[in-house]
Amino acid sequence: MPPTGTAPRLPDHRPAHLARSGFFDPAHPEVPWTGEVELRRHLDGGDGERERFRVLRPIGYWDARLGPVVVPADPAAFSTDLTSVPRALSWLVPTTGRHLPAAIVHDGLTAGADGPPSYLAAAPVDRVGADLLFRHALRDLGVTRLRRGVMWAGVSLWTALAGPLRRTWRAWLAAVVTATVVLVLGTLSTADLFDAVDVLPWMGARPWWVELGTGALAALVVPLLPAPLWGRRRLAGAVAGVAAAFLLHVTVGVLLASAGFAAADALTSGRPWRALSRAGAGLALAGVVAGTVVLAR
Repeated sequence: MPPTGTAPRLPDHRPAHLARSGFFDPAHPEVPWTGEVELRRHLDGGDGERERFRVLRPIGYWDARLGPVVVPADPAAFSTDLTSVPRALSWLVPTTGRHLPAAIVHDGLTAGADGPPSYLAAAPVDRVGADLLFRHALRDLGVTRLRRGVMWAGVSLWTALAGPLRRTWRAWLAAVVTATVVLVLGTLSTADLFDAVDVLPWMGARPWWVELGTGALAALVVPLLPAPLWGRRRLAGAVAGVAAAFLLHVTVGVLLASAGFAAADALTSGRPWRALSRAGAGLALAGVVAGTVVLAR
């Protein structure tokens, strides 16, 4: 680890132990990276629930296209929330794991949750380049193809949605259309499987195992239809749409359970308005699912 107060530096050449890309220790670039990540936890925010981490040992990554990147540029000023993922999806992509170094580097390149970007590189790295580097870094860490595809799609679409609405309204339109298609058709397919409705041609009055197969095929094909709305990010939109379709049931279940627990937790902690908002969110989601089935009958 560099001595306290010593700023990290970019290596002059690609470390010999890297073929084309990979992680390295900025303090000792020629020594194969051990995978160690040194963090210091602190709580930010008045309620003490916002967890942040200082990166005590900068992380280096050599990208085949961009060259060397080191995060953070100033360890004393940079903090990260590790892997930024909604709580309802933390069972799929946990906060920490094999992917953690890539998530920290991506945070440094994109400013993460707050603050300016903190990285060293031969040239500025925009958000699109940071997202692509993230996918490459996940590959070099050994993250499986399916998981890194879903993770890359998530950060890529978030990049498309970030910024003023006047610049991102097309991406928001694509997100709303994709979410609506997945939620409505996924709900109707499930209801059709249990013979509560009969409105989808790919389900019909067939044996349950046939309907299960045609429903899975529809979950693979139908989310691809709104993907062109994402423009140049249509591949990420297609990956995210298919993943959302296959994970719809467990995600809705986790969201409802999380909303119920959060409401009970807030109520027992003496925060009735917060409890009301959490309960309202859960009821709204349940209402959308139930209303879709009722209107289709």
